[in-house]
Amino acid sequence: MGHDTESRRLRWELIILGCMYLGYMGFILCRTAIYVASPAMVDDPALGLTKTMFGAILGWGTAGMVTGKLLSGAVADRLGGRKVFLLALSVTTAAAFAFSIAGGFAFYCFLNFTMLLAAAAGWPAMSKLIAAWYEPDRYGKVWGVISTSSRLSSVLSTLLLGALLARAPWPAVFLAAGTMTVAVGAIIFAFLKGGPADAGLPPPEAAPGVPAQAHPLDAAGLGAALLYFARSGRVWLMCVSIMCTTVLMEVIGFLPLYLKETLAISPAQAATASSVFPAGCLAALLAGGWLYDRVSRKGRAPLLGGMLAVSALCLAALFAMGRVPPAPAAAFMATVVVLFVYGLTVAPSYYLPMSVFSIEHGGRHCGVLIGLIDAAGYAAAMLYQFAGGAIIDRPGGWQNMLILLMATAVAAAASTVWFAREDAASHAGY
Repeated sequence: MGHDTESRRLRWELIILGCMYLGYMGFILCRTAIYVASPAMVDDPALGLTKTMFGAILGWGTAGMVTGKLLSGAVADRLGGRKVFLLALSVTTAAAFAFSIAGGFAFYCFLNFTMLLAAAAGWPAMSKLIAAWYEPDRYGKVWGVISTSSRLSSVLSTLLLGALLARAPWPAVFLAAGTMTVAVGAIIFAFLKGGPADAGLPPPEAAPGVPAQAHPLDAAGLGAALLYFARSGRVWLMCVSIMCTTVLMEVIGFLPLYLKETLAISPAQAATASSVFPAGCLAALLAGGWLYDRVSRKGRAPLLGGMLAVSALCLAALFAMGRVPPAPAAAFMATVVVLFVYGLTVAPSYYLPMSVFSIEHGGRHCGVLIGLIDAAGYAAAMLYQFAGGAIIDRPGGWQNMLILLMATAVAAAASTVWFAREDAASHAGY
């Protein structure tokens, strides 16, 4: 390959990476809008929303995410990464705009279901683009970069939309999210290519070196792969782990409401303070992948277990502050610190074990395995969201919610450590 071709390929690889990064930030921006606007929406007498109803709206959104996770992989395989990515981003943006209309409870449930059904296709679509554009030995690096887009967008979206909420009514939050995502979509439409051939380049070449080891699923069809997964104890343990850690991550949906009601601050301040949780997650992703790769398989069990134990302690600290509230200024600062540490310690167990395990254990069917495990996690989150709003609406609701989350953190630590020990044992001698 000539020097000119190599330079063009590098330029296009960076463009494709940038398009995927910006596009996924757009998905998260639209999804974050409802979290930021939630305190103002519940306070709006014209909507008549209770916290139970808001929890159900979140739950229907997660139902859309579960459905999308189960279906979007096959759609991306058929239509291609570029078409599915742009289509999903368009539907997500349209749903964000529609949220600005003062509709009823059923209308918002439908919109959130539709938005997350479309957003679920973003990850499978990017997997097709990455497979088309990059060599196999660079998949991990590319995924590592893209995975930070979710948390970075969550931080920036919460801060930006929270500042807007302080100056404008809640429908402006959705209008702003939709408008910015339209601009992102226009850029992506102009520059994103489905594969190297669309840019006049040859396909990526496999890196020279030791041939890949045979995988049990190399010649297996989908039915045989599903049976293989069903018989694997590690798959079931990972499903339990991801169900627990997804619930712990989805606490972001109730955070602005919690901060507003327990600290007696404005909806805009609550939204801004909530940004420290995704900031902690972002910091964990920047350092966690490097640490995870350098720790032995045996060392992953105490590493992940210790982090989840700290997550449980963070929830216990929030519980204690609710029982014996400190002064408002001290409570605000303490909550910000606790939420940052909480995000820092829960994110690695949510993102890393499943991603690495699915590639190793799933082989050529890793996309199916990722979808199944992810769907299990979002199904658990859906149940939590439906029940969470109802729990909060009862006397002592926030304290009961934190007790539920502490129990979930303990279960997450137990299942994740058990999985890590089994995974280490299965690779003994390699």
